[in-house]
Amino acid sequence: MSEVDDRLRRLLAGDPPASVAALDEEHRQALADLLAESRRRQAASLEEAFTATLKFVPFPLRKIVKKVLL
Repeated sequence: MSEVDDRLRRLLAGDPPASVAALDEEHRQALADLLAESRRRQAASLEEAFTATLKFVPFPLRKIVKKVLL
């Protein structure tokens, strides 16, 4: 098993489908890169949305609300 296959397993939280496993290593690497970048962008977007949402919570309650939501 290659390093690319291990990375895909981690990113997909399981074995990749047979159609992905049938791809050559270069394409599996590109897919893994795309998945990793997608997750990074998603996490950044969620963090940004969470921060923007907290601006609507009155200041004295922000710490409590943040603790409850996280």
